[in-house]
Amino acid sequence: MSTPAPRPRRQHSPDTTTASRCHYAADPARRPHCTLTAEILLGTTPLCGSCARARSTLGKGTTPRPLPPGPALDVLGWVADADAATRQAQRTLAAAVTRARSRGHSWTQIGDRLGVTRQAAHQRFGHDPSRGA
Repeated sequence: MSTPAPRPRRQHSPDTTTASRCHYAADPARRPHCTLTAEILLGTTPLCGSCARARSTLGKGTTPRPLPPGPALDVLGWVADADAATRQAQRTLAAAVTRARSRGHSWTQIGDRLGVTRQAAHQRFGHDPSRGA
């Protein structure tokens, strides 16, 4: 019995319908003049023109590769995406705490892992949804 030949991999063209975010877009304190939308790739790091000009001498020997022109970063879309990710992370954390408690871990242990007191952990996660409001 022979093994099937591997399926050829499709190459994906660069997505020009969404903006590529600059590596420093999420660090406004460090790079306040970041224009948010990446224009080049420096190795695997996407950079806007402002951040590319402000980079240290460490990466100066690397040849930047231009990215295809695309739309500017939708900052409000980024806000919505970050909010959705935060809500999902909160659900995941609540589920993890519930599982930890169901396996006998104390509020002190959970609080230690979260960097808060046992009281704070209990206050945040100690409600019993089966009892209602």
